[in-house]
Amino acid sequence: MNGSEVSGPGGDASVREGGAAALPQDPAFLASLASSLLASSPPAQSRLTTNPLTASPLDGGGAVLVYVDRDHVLRHADLRFAAVLDAEPADLVGHPLSDFDHPAIATLRTAIETVGQSPSRWSVPLDCLTAGRDGRRSILSGSVLAHRDADGETVGYLGTFHQTGDPDRIAEFVTCRDTFIATLLDAAVDGIIVSDRSGIIRSINRACCQMFGYDEGELVGRNMTILMPPPFSRDHNRYIDSYVKTDRARIIGIGRDTLGQRKDGTVFPIHLSVGQARLGEEMTFVGIIRDISDRLAAEQRATYLARHDPLTGVLTRTAFLEDCEALFAEHGTADGEAAGAGLFALFSLDVDQFSDVNEAFGFHVGDAALKAMVSRVMEVLPPNTIVCRIAADEFAALSRVTDGEHARTLAGVLHDRLTASIYADRHWVRLRLSVGAAVQDESVSTLEDMNAKAKLALQAVQHNGGNAVCFYTPEMAAAATRRMLLTMHLTHAIERNELHLVYQPIVDRHGRVRSAEALLRWSHHALGPVSPGEFIPVAEESGLIVPITDWVLATAVGQMSQWEDEGVLPDRVFLNISGQQFLRGNLTLRLEELLGRHPSLRSHLGLEITEQAAVRDLKVAVRTLGELADLGIQAAIDDFGSGYSSLSYVQQLPVAKLKIDRAFIIDVPDNPKNNALVRAAVGMAHGLGLTTVAEGVETAEQRDFLVSVGCDLMQGYFFGRPMAPEALADLLRGQGASSLG
Repeated sequence: MNGSEVSGPGGDASVREGGAAALPQDPAFLASLASSLLASSPPAQSRLTTNPLTASPLDGGGAVLVYVDRDHVLRHADLRFAAVLDAEPADLVGHPLSDFDHPAIATLRTAIETVGQSPSRWSVPLDCLTAGRDGRRSILSGSVLAHRDADGETVGYLGTFHQTGDPDRIAEFVTCRDTFIATLLDAAVDGIIVSDRSGIIRSINRACCQMFGYDEGELVGRNMTILMPPPFSRDHNRYIDSYVKTDRARIIGIGRDTLGQRKDGTVFPIHLSVGQARLGEEMTFVGIIRDISDRLAAEQRATYLARHDPLTGVLTRTAFLEDCEALFAEHGTADGEAAGAGLFALFSLDVDQFSDVNEAFGFHVGDAALKAMVSRVMEVLPPNTIVCRIAADEFAALSRVTDGEHARTLAGVLHDRLTASIYADRHWVRLRLSVGAAVQDESVSTLEDMNAKAKLALQAVQHNGGNAVCFYTPEMAAAATRRMLLTMHLTHAIERNELHLVYQPIVDRHGRVRSAEALLRWSHHALGPVSPGEFIPVAEESGLIVPITDWVLATAVGQMSQWEDEGVLPDRVFLNISGQQFLRGNLTLRLEELLGRHPSLRSHLGLEITEQAAVRDLKVAVRTLGELADLGIQAAIDDFGSGYSSLSYVQQLPVAKLKIDRAFIIDVPDNPKNNALVRAAVGMAHGLGLTTVAEGVETAEQRDFLVSVGCDLMQGYFFGRPMAPEALADLLRGQGASSLG
């Protein structure tokens, strides 16, 4: 075979350019060559006979033959192989493979390189999709065998193939055996299935196998209904038949959400898109499948959160109103009541001073307490009660009750249960709870009517100190209207010059005036005098207390300056400071500004703050009081005993006086318990180096008792009512004159 001329059976020879000899095209020779190659292969491949005329693997016709030498030069190509390239054998023989740009040649080169790189490998399978000039596609399928001499040196390569135009084989190749397409399909995140017209799965990618829990071998060749739960699996073939016959799309070309079934039987939501393709005459369907379990779960979660509070799980305010209005429309009519359906009761719940729980224990404890509270609400109120969270610490509940008495009983039990100790995240917590309630009557036609009444009841209980239950009464509407009216007019009280200060004397045990307390009064041109007990809470709720307090500070300093000029300035003039003003952080700066023009008044100014304001933010209170002390301004705890009354905070506050609340003075000396409390308060204050002031002294017996227990100063109607600045000045002048006399 390495001579310059090779003779065949017919005695002819073929010599190519450059002296390279072409292999004879005698089939017997090629059969012998193939047989010898196979005979020299490993035992697994040596069972073929060497008789080229009786049992050659090339027998039977239809074989496509090509021979390539070790230098990758074509030495033989039969007519069939040349036809694959739309060429003649003479156009191919003698040319290196690199001269041709054709899928069959590229696949052949790859196979030759693969078998040539491994001396122990004898053959490599070859599959190639080709297309002729007429556009008809076919598959070239077979193998490339290494032709080696006795020493194992590779002499060349023999390719033996079969060519087929079978559409089934072509479809199988395209969908299953094309390396690029297989890689592309397996790279897809979505599941991809290719099936024939009858629904038999021809190809499936890795993502789809993982999605449904099968191996590829378990699905290829099976009907795709294996991936469908009933009734989809039952109706699938009918849908396909209908589409093929009528060309009306039911699934084809339309993406939709449906259900799939895994190997273990579990059913899960999928999005399915199906497209149609044709391979030759064969109809093929390609399905793209996406598992939408996470998407649906996220949508359901978003829908849930749109209607439910994420912490407690109860409804949001909007969802509560929607559900309750629907319930009202269905059952809340007079006919429903007459039929024995009962009445509705709406409970409005507000946790008093809930911020204290968060500040004392942390938000995690506060959250745990709220969740426990909601659980208790569900335990106490009747089944089918609708509960919602309106704000951070405010809730509402709509329940069915038999009558008003039933509603009152439920409210009492609910308050007792919710104010009992709660074990929240390793801490015991007791909540203070205000409950406002309204029961359905003839004046109630919508939920908003009931809600307005329940809110009025809640406001009423909070105005009275909170931590109690209050049911709506018609008088509450009038009170709410009055508060709104006061708020509106109070907004303009300063600019209309309707506010003024009066001063109540504070005396020592000998009855001499030592200091005075400035008290705010409001006289409206139409409403007349308005009680401080009425307008001060309104000012605090509306935020107007801040500018009003600022006006009080400026007015009092101005009056003190005038008294100083007249020589009748008391030792101290005390002003009441609201908690909002005290905790805002700019009180010291404001006083420095006011006293900058009157530095001598610093030692004559005093401020009174309530216990609640002092302990609301103890750190800020200590800092602010320290700054005031540095300015020479004295501070006093007002209404001591009415709130927390804890030595643990009193000893931390840089104050000079404790004012004992009038509630303890009113019954002395007749009430032994109050007597003991006053003695204890005086003794405690003196132990801390503080001066005591008793408020609300109205009788001589009260005065004598307070003197006997060592109370330092007293204040009350017995010594003088709140009076105009001129009257207090006259009182001090008279006191000075009598001392001179």
